[in-house]
Amino acid sequence: MVSKEYLDPTFFIDSQSEIVTDLAHKLSLEKDRAKIAIATFNYVRDEIKYTIDITRYDGPEDMKASTTLQRGYGFCIPKSIALVALFRANQIPARLHFADIINHRIPAHLLKILKTNVMMFHGYVDVYLNGKWIKLTPSFETPLCERHDFPVCEFDGVKDATFQPHDNNGNRFVEYIKDRGVFGDLPYDEITSTFSKHYGYP
Repeated sequence: MVSKEYLDPTFFIDSQSEIVTDLAHKLSLEKDRAKIAIATFNYVRDEIKYTIDITRYDGPEDMKASTTLQRGYGFCIPKSIALVALFRANQIPARLHFADIINHRIPAHLLKILKTNVMMFHGYVDVYLNGKWIKLTPSFETPLCERHDFPVCEFDGVKDATFQPHDNNGNRFVEYIKDRGVFGDLPYDEITSTFSKHYGYP
């Protein structure tokens, strides 16, 4: 039995909001749950553009699913929140998952800001389909991956779709170093305090 908390709306995962429910309806024209899940993942991956400029986020409201869908861009955490909200709006259980990762292909401008290639609380999604939890990473849209020779996270409705250890040229890419667990809603205070301690922001 999957916990009801993985279907319910929350402050951040506002799956009851109009912009979320309208989009979820458009993505649910297929009746097969796996096909709905694939279409939903592909939408968030490719249509919500990856942008990691955290100076654009002024507070909790900026992290809500509805805000991200309206804005049209986000980094891993808000994109994952939006994906969970769309799943829940279509009665597909989903939750947030966080891990610390090493990004061996971190861009120079981001390394200058963070002073490290360790990215804490990288956000992704667990979705429950066909009796099991599947891990999904909607962060990088397909054109971004193609520009940088990153493997595209492709979801087939069955297997995990997460960052790979090597890029398309065999270089080291992403290394998962610490699992921070799963959450029914965004642990906002824990994440912001961690970012403040390690990155000096916010």
